[in-house]
Amino acid sequence: MKNILKTAGIFNLLYYVLIISYAGIRTTFAGFWLAAAAFFAALSALPDKWLSRLKFPMGMGAVYFLFQEGRLLCSAHEKPKPGADYMIIMGAQVKGDRPSRSLLRRIEAGAGYLKRNPGTKVIASGGRGPGENITEAACIAETLTDMGIGKERILLEAASESTRENLLYSMALGGKEKSYVIVTNGFHLFRSLETARRLGMAHVSGLAASSEPVLLLNYYVREFFALMLYRLRAKVGRIQ
Repeated sequence: MKNILKTAGIFNLLYYVLIISYAGIRTTFAGFWLAAAAFFAALSALPDKWLSRLKFPMGMGAVYFLFQEGRLLCSAHEKPKPGADYMIIMGAQVKGDRPSRSLLRRIEAGAGYLKRNPGTKVIASGGRGPGENITEAACIAETLTDMGIGKERILLEAASESTRENLLYSMALGGKEKSYVIVTNGFHLFRSLETARRLGMAHVSGLAASSEPVLLLNYYVREFFALMLYRLRAKVGRIQ
């Protein structure tokens, strides 16, 4: 078991180096991999009798983690229903006044659906965060216009600061009984759809945008913890 733990520690350390080399040291969640490397190295140094006691809880944790990751991956391959009343493009980081790579992939996926479904309107959703010169909604709308989507089809929701607010405020614009397609990166789609259904969206499906391949593992592991936090807050009544 110690060899497995040492290998896990080395893998996490190498992946951390890869992430910061590719996307920079400020990449969201990158520090997790460095902390995980230290954690596995510390575990490998424990006496064998202690490790034997940890095998079962660690194994159960791994099984649960893999089960949830499987659900995230399956959701990322769902197909959106055609002819939706509204599409919601979920906001992501804007760099100055230009979309980040993740946001651009969402916009491109959304634009493709909108061109195939000319009766669908789109809600550009997202407020303004640190380092952003314009709101995420405005950035989405401007980029969609550049891609040939008419301004008359675009609605702005520029107040939200979270996944739940993206959907809640967008639903206030479109109406609870309308049909929606949620557009976000594949790793984020499961939680987005779960949140939408908790909020009472009667007819909703998802459209997964692609993600940076090098960062895909980082995104999916981060999303596991985001999903667990969301469910915990819902269970204790912090959110609906």
